[in-house]
Amino acid sequence: QRLETEAQFNQAAKLATLGEMATGVAHELNQPLSVIKTSSSFCRSKIEKNESIKPDILHRLLVKIDSNVDRASKIITHMRDFSRKSDANLEPVDVNLILTKAYEIFSQQLKVRGIEVTWDLGENLPRVMADPGRLEQVFINLLINARDAIEEKTKMDYQEASQTKRIHIQSVASGNNGLVIEIKDTGTGIPEQVAEIIFQPFFTTKEVGRGTGLGLSISYGIIKESKGKIKIKETSPEGTVFQITLPGVA
Repeated sequence: QRLETEAQFNQAAKLATLGEMATGVAHELNQPLSVIKTSSSFCRSKIEKNESIKPDILHRLLVKIDSNVDRASKIITHMRDFSRKSDANLEPVDVNLILTKAYEIFSQQLKVRGIEVTWDLGENLPRVMADPGRLEQVFINLLINARDAIEEKTKMDYQEASQTKRIHIQSVASGNNGLVIEIKDTGTGIPEQVAEIIFQPFFTTKEVGRGTGLGLSISYGIIKESKGKIKIKETSPEGTVFQITLPGVA
């Protein structure tokens, strides 16, 4: 019964995350659809005017249509796989690849808000035992929280035009064949009394309708099932650093 309840909580958190991602995904889909529409409209116009299309131009248009259909399909498949309810299936995974996938599906949410993302990914990192979809969910939750903290600070300091809006993502090898992932934001920071209970289920500092209080709690459980740890490494009015440590595959 406990396992079934945990699975239901996890699925609820994933669906809430999908809702958060909807705007960005819609933008991501609009780009390939726009290319397909432009190319097909050009061909249709030429045919209706009984005008010929040079073979090289037609080939370029078809290549564009084909590649953008693949792009749209990839986005939809990614969303479907992310939302699918499944039991944890641990396998050796490339953390840098999962970080990149999490950012790709959420990047438009950050771009439209003017939030810069900087990277410092280590090379030749050990693989870790994790469920790829669930680990991606952890990273997306941390990106959502970083975004919200930056947005909150922007509201508070709306007169400070020079405020830096940045998320920094880092991965580095650690001792004993493990690795460390850090996600740092320039948001409001987390009060000490809140930081102590932030991983508890249903705890949220967000206003009603903006958070389930499940994201960090479930992230904690997902990292724990991979024999890792997640914590707040640093927090101040200048921002917060979440740190994840994971053991490498022996």
